[in-house]
Amino acid sequence: MNNAIARANKTRIMLPLALALAIIVLVILTITNINYAEDNPGGADFIPRWLGVRLLFTEGDSPYSQATTQAIQEFMYGRPAKPGEDQALFVYPLYSFLVFTPFSLIADYELVRGIWQTTLQIALILLVIFSIQLADWRPSMATLFLLSVFVLLWYHSVRPLINGNPSILVALFTASALLAISREQDIVAGVLLGLATIKPQVVVLLIPLVLIWALSKRRWRLIGSTLGTLFIFVILSTALVPDWILQNVRQILAYPGYTPAATPATVFFEWWPAYGRWFGYLLTLVMSLLLLWYWNKAWRKEFKAFLLSAYATLTITTFIGISTATSSYIVLFPALVLVFAEWEKKYGRAGRWLVSSTILLILVGLWALFLTTKVGNFQNPIMFFPVPIFLIVALFLLQRQSDFFATE
Repeated sequence: MNNAIARANKTRIMLPLALALAIIVLVILTITNINYAEDNPGGADFIPRWLGVRLLFTEGDSPYSQATTQAIQEFMYGRPAKPGEDQALFVYPLYSFLVFTPFSLIADYELVRGIWQTTLQIALILLVIFSIQLADWRPSMATLFLLSVFVLLWYHSVRPLINGNPSILVALFTASALLAISREQDIVAGVLLGLATIKPQVVVLLIPLVLIWALSKRRWRLIGSTLGTLFIFVILSTALVPDWILQNVRQILAYPGYTPAATPATVFFEWWPAYGRWFGYLLTLVMSLLLLWYWNKAWRKEFKAFLLSAYATLTITTFIGISTATSSYIVLFPALVLVFAEWEKKYGRAGRWLVSSTILLILVGLWALFLTTKVGNFQNPIMFFPVPIFLIVALFLLQRQSDFFATE
């Protein structure tokens, strides 16, 4: 009895202290980020969404309008964008205002960029936690620390952090949705999947897999919640800007005209003009067949099989011919964690060394590849390939070596 009372008293003391410490850390982190924003202009992926949503609610202008686009360009360049420059179009679905509105209420850009960057950093730490839970893994404190450092410093995190790309939140929404599915919290999962579609190209193949698998498992609430959430988002957006879908499509079609190569086919065409595009088409065909194979293997299987297929789907999405960006590769982090977890479970102490070595190799290797191949301040298209190739091979080997697709 006395021990129980002592533990309860200790908890009552420790919880407020932990909360106070967390608040202090967040305040210090935000101040640091604001100072960084003041000294280092940037956030090119955040400005069009922040200002686009801000003008929607303060001026009543569509985020896709020429007036809004010009205002964004003036904010970024001090003038209209020149041909060949980033045209800073809003591009995102209008319902992305649900994510950006709290930030668009703040007029001071350095302040809001600092707060936004803190939000993304918190999201990265949460992504580590959720990824570990999805992998059903209990890593050592040393491995957990290494993963936390890795997620904050590897190339595919730092790039979206500096540019203010919402892909980090999309990765968190996606991992949270998968975790909710694992716990049969299907209503929550559907809402989170809906939020993940603010960058639709990232989850455009994951959503069909979720619906197909849910159908095979008779998870009707998951289907209803996912489709219902998207329907509500579209209706809300249409109430604000009736023809937003057409306006959005126009910007999507204009987007490839001012952005670097964003599919394997276009990258291969740049490298090998004579036959590169056909090589890209062949890759798309192979990836499509592999995708269908994973979807078929997940049919009527339990969550473990679905999870592996979901990670494979997210990885294949980067190679199948859908326009993408390396800033979106943060969504692949949970797949890396699953691979690491399975290695440690299978190989024990040797697996822990393999995990640590691979983390360091990816961390250092990607930065070395970027620094030795970049053209000016721009990444070489070769950065599109290392992580997806690693995961396509690693995930395929996992399903062969483990019981992911075993009949239940």
